[in-house]
Amino acid sequence: MSTGCVVTIQNNCGYSVTACAQSGKQNIAQYNLGSGGSQGIDLGSACNWQAAAVYASVTGQCAVSGIPNASTDRNLANPAEFTIPGPNGLDTYDISNVNAYTIGLAIRPANLGCKSISCAIADIRAFCQPKNVLQTQPSGALSCVNTDGPGGLVPTAGTMQFKSACPDAYSYNHDDATSTFTCVTGTDYEVVFCP
Repeated sequence: MSTGCVVTIQNNCGYSVTACAQSGKQNIAQYNLGSGGSQGIDLGSACNWQAAAVYASVTGQCAVSGIPNASTDRNLANPAEFTIPGPNGLDTYDISNVNAYTIGLAIRPANLGCKSISCAIADIRAFCQPKNVLQTQPSGALSCVNTDGPGGLVPTAGTMQFKSACPDAYSYNHDDATSTFTCVTGTDYEVVFCP
């Protein structure tokens, strides 16, 4: 039974997903979700989850062995990001393709007055064009690496590929105006793989 705000991770993919969740520099939680599986993260009565992210691991292991707060592959993922609570009694949330895209993802606030956002690219192989780079992991997972995203101060042809496919998601570091969303603190959220 929850005691406060809850973020539920839902796997709607037709395959298993290794879901990773981390707040700030805390240890990374790993949830191995079969198709149709879900996992709730209870944020407690304080509803506090700062600099948090939920993402799918492309390697099948969220944290570096022996270093539980160091990610193995977050740089190859497209995370759902949260600051709960954010400024002025509002949570902030977004989907980031700044580093890469690997799996369809949605954030669905339970508060109907807040915007649900998603990013799902049907054919990652066809989508991932130069100067972006398609990487195949030993697990078979694919990541389209956004080569201009992490250092980007302005849009480029490479980042615009991501923005065109997913207008509500971050495509470079300073893409705030069209990519950050807010909802009143106290809201529950669903993060959905393969929405």
